[in-house]
Amino acid sequence: LIIGSGPAGYTAAIYAARADLNPVLYQGMEPGGQLTTTTEVENYPGYPDGKTGPEMMEDFMNQAKRFKTDIRNGFVTKVDFT
Repeated sequence: LIIGSGPAGYTAAIYAARADLNPVLYQGMEPGGQLTTTTEVENYPGYPDGKTGPEMMEDFMNQAKRFKTDIRNGFVTKVDFT
């Protein structure tokens, strides 16, 4: 279970999916996280010409989907780690 769909959430989903762990990712209030409010990202590896935050998060989401991550809309209100 991955809570949040910012860069860390999608990265975790991609690694978990590639390891055949069948991850479920909840997007929460802001799909793509705070990066979706960023106009230009110019210092992220792999994007030599820069990208907007929303474009980058779309790329992350598409890559997670490619590896069969179950992406859901909704909120996680309680977690029991026992």
